Amino acid sequence: MHASQYFKKRSYTFRGFLKDFIRITAKSSKIRDAMKSERISSQFRERIMLTVTAVNECKYCEWGHTKSALKYGCTKEEINEIMVQDFGSCNPEESIALAFALHYAETGGLPSDESKEKLLDFYGEEKSQDILLFIQMITMGNLLGNTLDAFESRIKGIPPEKGSFLFESIVYSLGFPFVKIFKRKQRKTKKT
Repeated sequence: MHASQYFKKRSYTFRGFLKDFIRITAKSSKIRDAMKSERISSQFRERIMLTVTAVNECKYCEWGHTKSALKYGCTKEEINEIMVQDFGSCNPEESIALAFALHYAETGGLPSDESKEKLLDFYGEEKSQDILLFIQMITMGNLLGNTLDAFESRIKGIPPEKGSFLFESIVYSLGFPFVKIFKRKQRKTKKT
């Protein structure tokens, strides 16, 4: 197959999923602490998650985190700017984290040492760790959502370049109820 005939979004292989699942599971207590501590406000957290989602293009995460961002006080204009990777109207205190989130997503989870150092210097150890946890969590969500789409794309004859029918079908089987709800809500939104 020619490169243009493949599903374009990053999605999971079994090995990639297992690696991220183990990493996130091992950090579950740190994630709970980060969510409770409010070192990173809910609004800031949603901006971080939308920044990563803008790169990974997960329609499910975009939908869910846009709703959450609005709930926590982000404006539609802010959200639209983040989705086109423009952080001009965001709080300047957040710009380094958002730039890092963008870089993390664009490099497939392999940010440069320089960018990690800049994050740490600006936010300190705890806040930087929280930011990284939120980025890793949303990346996992994005890639799972994209794996759902990869399965549907594969069925239409456009598979991911590096994928597995078996793994994608398992993810799709588990995620199908969510996909069904998402599609129903999308249809309702288009009607109104």
